[in-house]
Amino acid sequence: MGMAMESEMQSLWRTLERRTLAANPYWSYCCDRYLAPNGEASDYYYVHTPGSVLAVPLFDAQTVLMVRQYRYLNGRTSLEFPGGGCKAGRTPLACAQDELQEETGYRAAHWQELGGFNPCKGLTDEWCSVYLCRDLHAAPLANSDPFEITAAEVVTMASIPERIRGGDIWCGMTIAAWYLAGASL
Repeated sequence: MGMAMESEMQSLWRTLERRTLAANPYWSYCCDRYLAPNGEASDYYYVHTPGSVLAVPLFDAQTVLMVRQYRYLNGRTSLEFPGGGCKAGRTPLACAQDELQEETGYRAAHWQELGGFNPCKGLTDEWCSVYLCRDLHAAPLANSDPFEITAAEVVTMASIPERIRGGDIWCGMTIAAWYLAGASL
């Protein structure tokens, strides 16, 4: 779809009212009253966030640094790229740099923005920015988040497709980030 067609499609939908129904420190549950192209008003319920980030840290030419952490809602651990939610007023790059250090105990000298995606287009307006980072060096934090327990793992890039197919890597955001990183590896 070209930009002209996208602009035309956007002009057919009009937001009449935006309400926050509930909020917590991480996201808000919202309802937009909108006017559809057929002239009817309707409500759209969704989750609003300040965005999220993922870092794809290259440990060396053959490996990446990932984290394994327990995902409460799914009742199991997940092998994924370091990342998390952004805080309002912070750049996605600054958030990605913080997440890498908090979750792995590493910092990176070089960062490259790979692009982004919406992790669940029908439920949230969230935009996840993805970065490739290189030249890692240890930089452990003294005070990490006690509710976020992660274990860093060095993973061979060659093993990732099979780990995805086999279900060891099941996080959709990590799978999308791996795809975005593909051309840069």
